[in-house]
Amino acid sequence: MKNLQVIMIVWLALLVGGNKPLTAQEFAHINIGAVMVCEPEQALSTPPSFTEGECTTMNGRLVSPHKREVWFRTTVNITPAMVESTHPLGLFISAKASSRAWINGQLIGSNGTPAFSEADEIPGRMDAVFPIPTGLLKAGENAVTIHMSGHHGYLDLVSPIHFIGITAYSDPSDAILRDYMPSLLPLGILVLGALYFGVLAIRRREYGARLLVPLTALFSAGQLIAEVSRGLTPYTYPFHDIRLVLILAFAIATGASLFLHVLARFAPKPRAAIAGVSLLVYAAVLFLVDGFDPKSSMALFVPSLFAMLIAAYAATRGVKHAGGYAVALFLFCSLIIFAPTRFLDTYFYYCVAGLLMFLFAGEIRDHQRERRLRAREQARADKLQVILDESRERESPSNIKITSAGKVEFIATSDIAFCKGAGDYVELAVKGRAPVLHSQSLSEMEAELPGTFLRVHRSYLVNTTFIRALEREASGAQLILTTGETVPVSRRILPSVRKALG
Repeated sequence: MKNLQVIMIVWLALLVGGNKPLTAQEFAHINIGAVMVCEPEQALSTPPSFTEGECTTMNGRLVSPHKREVWFRTTVNITPAMVESTHPLGLFISAKASSRAWINGQLIGSNGTPAFSEADEIPGRMDAVFPIPTGLLKAGENAVTIHMSGHHGYLDLVSPIHFIGITAYSDPSDAILRDYMPSLLPLGILVLGALYFGVLAIRRREYGARLLVPLTALFSAGQLIAEVSRGLTPYTYPFHDIRLVLILAFAIATGASLFLHVLARFAPKPRAAIAGVSLLVYAAVLFLVDGFDPKSSMALFVPSLFAMLIAAYAATRGVKHAGGYAVALFLFCSLIIFAPTRFLDTYFYYCVAGLLMFLFAGEIRDHQRERRLRAREQARADKLQVILDESRERESPSNIKITSAGKVEFIATSDIAFCKGAGDYVELAVKGRAPVLHSQSLSEMEAELPGTFLRVHRSYLVNTTFIRALEREASGAQLILTTGETVPVSRRILPSVRKALG
C-alpha cells in the first residue's frame, strides 16, 4: 500500500428532535478515523472477510484507489430521525474511481465496474449516488463496504476521494450546478470584456499591453467554464484529470497575461530581464507546490504579487495610474492569502471579474483620452488643409466647367460663394453676377470642388474664404458671408463646422 494522502471531505448536520423531512444539508458522515482496508492479490466478486491477516487497519485518509483495486469497510452512524424520514436516502461518493457499495451486507449499487485490472474496469462517474432501500438502515452504527478502483486515471492526486456520505437522495450534478450558478454573472463579465476589448485592440492593431487585458479575461472565462463543467455534465472520472489540467493551464495563462500587462505598462527597462527572472521564479513555485488547487492558487498569486510590486515601484516614481493598480492587486493577493482553500471555490471568479473591471475601466479611460487626442489632431490637420487649399487657390485659382441651358462655361471656383442643391441641379452663388444653375447634383459638385469648400448642410456647400462669422439663433445656426448672404448650418454638422473654422 503506497503512503498517499487522501482526504475524504465530509459535511455533517445532525437533525435535532422530531420526525422532520430530511433536507439536503443533513448528512451522516462516514467514519474515516480507522478503516479496514484490503488490497487483494486477485480479483474478488464478493467483499473479502476483512480479517486482520488479509487486511490492515489504517487511517482512511491514506487510502487511494489510483491504479489499484481497494476494498474498505467502515461504519456510519444514522440518527433515528434519518431512519424514520420518508424522504429517500442515498449514499453519495465523489471520487476519481469506479465504485460498488454495500450497506449492512447488502449490495446497493455500482458506479461503473471496479475491477482488479484496467482491462476489466469500466470507468464510473466522478460524482455518483446509490439509492438506499427503505428499511436497510438502522439507528446507530451501520456497516459500509466500498469497492473501488481507479485504473483509468492519469494523475495521482493528493485527494482522489472528495466526499463520502449519506443524505437525501438527489442527482449530484444538480447540487454541484447550484453551487456554480452564481458564477454565471462573472462569466458574462469576463466573456463580454474579452470580446469587446479584444476586438477593440485588434481593430486598432495594438497587440501589446492592450491585448493582454482581454486575453486575461478570456483565459479566466476558460477557467470558469472548465470549473463549471463538473455541474453541467456527469462525466466519468478519467475526464476529471483533464478538467484539472485545463483549470491549472487557464490559471497559469491568466496570471501570466496579467503580469505581462502590468510589466508592459509600468516596469522600468530592461523589461526582458525582469520578465525572465519573474517567470523562472514562477515556474519554480509551481513545480514545488503539491496539489492542483494549491498550484492553481499559486498560478494566480505569484504573478499578481510580482505585478503589484512593479506597480507599487512605478507609483513611487510618480507614474500615472500605477498607484491604483498597486492597490487593486494588493487586495487581490490578500484574498488569496487569507482564504487559500476557499479562494478557488468561492471568491475566485468574482475577484477576477472585479480586478478585470478595474482594468477595463482603465482601458476605457485610455481609449477615450486617445480618441480626444486623435480628434484634436484631426481637427488641426483639417484646419491646416483648409489653409493650404486657400493658399493654393490664391496663388493658382482653379476653374470649374459649368453646363446650364445647353451652354458651357468655365467659372473660377474662387468666385463661387456657395452652392445650393436643387434636386438634380445646383444653384451657384457667384460673386458679381446672378445665380447660375448647373446641371449636376450637389454630391457630384462637392467631389469636383477644391478643399476650400465645406459641406455645412445637406443642401449647401460654402467657400470658406467667404465666411465672415458663425451665428447661433433660437432656430439654429447660420453662416454670415462677406457678400451679405446667409447660409444655414445643420445641427448635426455644426460641431464639424466649428472645428473647421476654429
